[in-house]
Amino acid sequence: MPPPSRMLLALIGGHLWHKLKPTLHYCGDLGRRGRLELSMAAPELQRMAKHGFLKRHRIVRNAIREDILCFAVPWVFVLFAGMGVSAWDLVRQQGSLYILSVQSIVGLALIIIGFTILLVAQVTLWRFYSSTLVIKEDHQLITHGIYRLTRHPIYLGNIMFFIGVPVYASSLYGLLTMSALIPVFLNRIRIEERLLTDEFGDAYRTYKETTSKLIPFIY
Repeated sequence: MPPPSRMLLALIGGHLWHKLKPTLHYCGDLGRRGRLELSMAAPELQRMAKHGFLKRHRIVRNAIREDILCFAVPWVFVLFAGMGVSAWDLVRQQGSLYILSVQSIVGLALIIIGFTILLVAQVTLWRFYSSTLVIKEDHQLITHGIYRLTRHPIYLGNIMFFIGVPVYASSLYGLLTMSALIPVFLNRIRIEERLLTDEFGDAYRTYKETTSKLIPFIY
């Protein structure tokens, strides 16, 4: 496989692990405490396991269960399907990847710009960033930097990054599959904004009125 393709796969693999690790850690932690053994554990033990996890991670408000069921599960399914199709097309035409075609340049641009956006957004959030939908102690509403332009730059960066992969691989079916990530992310935005509104009230409602949801100045 050409060097650019290996570098691209390494970047994608690292990004996927970064996204999945917190969810796997949460499930593993609950599993060790019997949270996943719903048919066998008593309700009291379930509540103890849940509250022990929340207290240990200083979580005061969350939508973790809904996030896993409504976002993580479909996200993983769509992502691996899209990556599989794109990887297959990438392998089939790897010889042509030495030539920078228009679509490969556009794909690389989407990947690089998308990764840059989500990295800048994560750095802006800093200690308030989390891959799961949680509100921690002393949580603050971040409205400066890139968050002055869009309320969800991390999701924008993710969409651009993952759409750029099949574009780079010239994979039509991969692109169609990856496009299913858009409604998945929009659903997560709905859940997250409800959580933030519950926590910050009028401050977040005012913030929503003055910023775009996803694409600056457009949507």
